[in-house]
Amino acid sequence: MRILDRYSAKQLIPVWVWCILVFIFVSCLIDLFEHLDEILRYRIPVQTVLQYYVNFIPLVFVRASPLALLLSVAFVVTRLVRYHELLAMKASGLSLLRMAIPFLFIGWLVALLVFFVNERVVPSTAFVYEQLRQEAFRGQSSQDKLENVTTIDRANRLYHARLFDPKLQELRDLTIVEHDANNRPKKTIYTQRAVYTAHGWLLLYGAVTRLGAHGALTHDPEPFVERLMDLPVTPKTFRQPNADPDTLRYGQLRQLISQLRDIGITNLRRYQVELVGKITLPLMNVIVCLIAFVGSTRRFTRGHLKGLGISLVWGMGYYIGVAVAHGIGKEGLLPVWIAVWVPHVAAVGYCVRELRRDV
Repeated sequence: MRILDRYSAKQLIPVWVWCILVFIFVSCLIDLFEHLDEILRYRIPVQTVLQYYVNFIPLVFVRASPLALLLSVAFVVTRLVRYHELLAMKASGLSLLRMAIPFLFIGWLVALLVFFVNERVVPSTAFVYEQLRQEAFRGQSSQDKLENVTTIDRANRLYHARLFDPKLQELRDLTIVEHDANNRPKKTIYTQRAVYTAHGWLLLYGAVTRLGAHGALTHDPEPFVERLMDLPVTPKTFRQPNADPDTLRYGQLRQLISQLRDIGITNLRRYQVELVGKITLPLMNVIVCLIAFVGSTRRFTRGHLKGLGISLVWGMGYYIGVAVAHGIGKEGLLPVWIAVWVPHVAAVGYCVRELRRDV
């Protein structure tokens, strides 16, 4: 790395660290004020509150990191423009594309860090965070009905229900899939209703289907009117977020989508969008560095404040585009991979075109 590259990187790193710390602090402070009434009303122990925010921080980090990079790169590049340092680099023969490399390099390192935290830290901390939010902070009413609930037990059985009614402790349109040691379906149980009783789950109006090695039926489905089963899940299990995409790693989420598809669940767009998002979220750290650099240097001869404003407006537009693309993917207006990747490809293409004009 050249001296000028190290010079730019050394200016960016402390600013980014400061920005991400501010984002984490402000996010925790806002969340604390939102839950202050519950903390006082239910007299939640300080230890529980601290545990809640310790598990909240990794989630804030992975989500706020791109925005922190956008602000820090825009600030650093604007400062270089203000003191004519970029102009000196340009006079020495460097193109804007070459000057952007140290910022993109830092963005790439942050992307690797975000990917690691999102894969190794967030799944476990998000699970604890959601549990505390729902139970200790009363974040979700115990009477709320939940749609499309999914969970997996310790025997590698997959449960999927169209509707869960916590008040009645009842599941509607429940499908249970048992898997063998190679994770291949060997038996499915479908029931219109599953009611939790003191003796286990009472399944009403369903059928049992046994599958062979390649997923073929070995026997005709065995219908039943009612059947009592002792399963290692309770109504509380279906309220826990262990099938929430934030609590799953990339491989686990991909396996869950495959398992749901095997039992005939077709509306998997939400999970598919989140799966692609686990790849694009780290890459956003690189893309916002490119956006901030191009926006801040696009008109560096006409005033640094205008360049700062352009980079921030472009960055916010990019964020909005990503959110809209995720919504389009979940609604099925476009194939998931196309919908999610469009704003990222468009942002990179436009920024590269602007940089090449200087070459």
